[in-house]
Amino acid sequence: MSSMFRYNLLRSVKPYIPFVPQLSKSMLRVLIQVSVHFIETKKSSSEVLSLAINKVSNAGHKIPPNFCELFTMVFLMMQIFLRYPKGVVKHHELRKCLMDDLNFTEEYVDDICKVLLNHREILCKNFSETKMDRPKISKMQWRINISLSLNTVHMDEPTIVLHFKLQNKEFRTLELPLSMFQQVRYNIALLLNELQALQTRSVLK
Repeated sequence: MSSMFRYNLLRSVKPYIPFVPQLSKSMLRVLIQVSVHFIETKKSSSEVLSLAINKVSNAGHKIPPNFCELFTMVFLMMQIFLRYPKGVVKHHELRKCLMDDLNFTEEYVDDICKVLLNHREILCKNFSETKMDRPKISKMQWRINISLSLNTVHMDEPTIVLHFKLQNKEFRTLELPLSMFQQVRYNIALLLNELQALQTRSVLK
């Protein structure tokens, strides 16, 4: 297996592993379906997430507390795999990584691998096309929300609100708890560090 694939998968997905016990087989299949839908369409993540919640509710399942994190985890696994050329990540190596490193059961791994390996070509094509067509951010604003209680001196945990203006004139708003915002900052810092390391390599000069 490409060591870079395993490194990228673990770094991106491992923070979500504590939420895996909230998964069921039927819920995983819904998350896989909506992740594929997200890859194949130009819908925003919020629209696809609403679709996933509706599918789970209509199937009679309770929405787990960390449903958003579970969706993110499944989508990231598929996204990272599709970025690598066909044949770089072998079937048995992918299974081993999902089971040994990410602690997925064999039943869950079967479902994930079935989609990624049997439908790889069409998923790669759609992923490439929709990724290029998604609107880019043209402007971003942010603010900090702080809630104070009138009865006590206690202050609720602040949240970070991000407002995005896209090139297609649409707007998106994202509200994050402070802990998740810190995680976003950390991941961006890692990304920038890797980009800087790549730029120093002679092959890119």
